[in-house]
Amino acid sequence: MLAILMIEMEWYKKDRTPTGAVLRQQYYMPKKIDKHVNLSGTGIFYKRCCYCQNGENISSNEDITEVLIYKKHKREAFTGSDEKQMRLAMLGSKRRKKEQGFFYTIDQLNIPCLAINEEGKNSYRIKWYDNMQGKPRRKGGNEDFGKKGTQFAGQPNVLNETAFILEEGQSGLLKYNYRHTYYQGQWYKCYYVYMVNENKLTYDIFLRNYDYEYNQLADLF
Repeated sequence: MLAILMIEMEWYKKDRTPTGAVLRQQYYMPKKIDKHVNLSGTGIFYKRCCYCQNGENISSNEDITEVLIYKKHKREAFTGSDEKQMRLAMLGSKRRKKEQGFFYTIDQLNIPCLAINEEGKNSYRIKWYDNMQGKPRRKGGNEDFGKKGTQFAGQPNVLNETAFILEEGQSGLLKYNYRHTYYQGQWYKCYYVYMVNENKLTYDIFLRNYDYEYNQLADLF
């Protein structure tokens, strides 16, 4: 069974400092799966943790969700009888459960720059590609250049390669980043993706020494 922990960090130009980098670094470490998460599903287990830095404060995706819900409904008393309130509460609960860890098929997964192919029995090929949505552009070998119908068929000088192949019992870590420009200025994103292929899913499955590490960490000037 393949288990994935994706950690995404976003920050802005004012926080591109040594102090800001030290603060961010502690959030990239692998985490345990929360004890109340059901581990008996099938498919690929995926846990997503998103963070946003603003000065000395770093907010998680769960923090941001709670704040948005509060701002939208702070003037409304929750009575439990209003259909709209009940529906929003159920959707919020379902979203939080998915972010704490959920099971997906390969086709349902949408992780930036990553493609996962199942190869044989209990084996996964993990591919990394430049999605061309940020800078700098990564260029190089395109494994799918001559494969008709694939995402990068016929496109030369596009970095699209196998990061590693995970047999059962093996694990790998991918690190990559991008710089984005908006009318308000520059902002940055860094991804740490922990991937473990084990027969049995446990709450501490991501706490280990990793067999492979693939890096696409560019200097985000």
